[in-house]
Amino acid sequence: MSTSTEAGTGAGTPAGPVRADCLADAGGGIAFRVRGTAAGDAGALVLRRRGGGPGEELRLPLTEASGGVLRAELPASAVTAEGRWTVTTDTGRVVEPGLRDLRAVVDRTPGPGPLTVRVPYPGAGGRLVIRCWLRTAHAEAGHLDVSPGGTLSVTGRLHGTTLGPDARAEARTPGPDGAERVHPVSVTGEGGTFAFTLPYAPLAEAGAGEERTWELWLRPAAGADELRIARILDDVWDKREIFRFPEHRTPAWHAVPCYTADNELGIRLTPRRP
Repeated sequence: MSTSTEAGTGAGTPAGPVRADCLADAGGGIAFRVRGTAAGDAGALVLRRRGGGPGEELRLPLTEASGGVLRAELPASAVTAEGRWTVTTDTGRVVEPGLRDLRAVVDRTPGPGPLTVRVPYPGAGGRLVIRCWLRTAHAEAGHLDVSPGGTLSVTGRLHGTTLGPDARAEARTPGPDGAERVHPVSVTGEGGTFAFTLPYAPLAEAGAGEERTWELWLRPAAGADELRIARILDDVWDKREIFRFPEHRTPAWHAVPCYTADNELGIRLTPRRP
């Protein structure tokens, strides 16, 4: 949770930056309490998706609340495509993050229907950004067990679908010739849970001596769409520097599980240099 200082509000030009406290709920909604702009200075918060088209934005009306602040609501039912959404006022002022109460999104159990996850965070330059995920089915990574023998065991939970008897997991990466390399492994579990163990050695052999990251995917049943295994049901918007795992080293290569900038699970294989 981050902290903020109050900026003055009132008629005329605000004395300090615009800051928004954020209260996230378990369904994906966010309530904003905005300081640093008066009711006459801005009528809405504007959310724009990075890399989105000119029409890919949401306007959240600002209303007066007690304590000299303004309120805005991003309802859980609003559709926000996956990606990072920056927040400004409708007058173009940058909005900075204030207090961020994210307790409701930590280890939550989603209900039925599409999975909506939104995590507000401080982006580059200190501006407020909201990381959004929107999925009809999802494979949530849980506990990872890194074995000294050179294997990674993954457990997790499915949302929006169930595990069939012919489920399988796959490690994928492009090969040096441009063709995709795929290494499948069997999956156990039932209903909403899954588990599998993946050895590193076949990935190193298929890597042709090049450094590469293998993506981990899950096919819940034959004919079902494959799901990228990720960990998004918490308050950590970027796990690369937060979740660190032991490396497995051999004379020829070393391997380590990792998360990407989108919190998707992978294995990084690096050849050992003389």
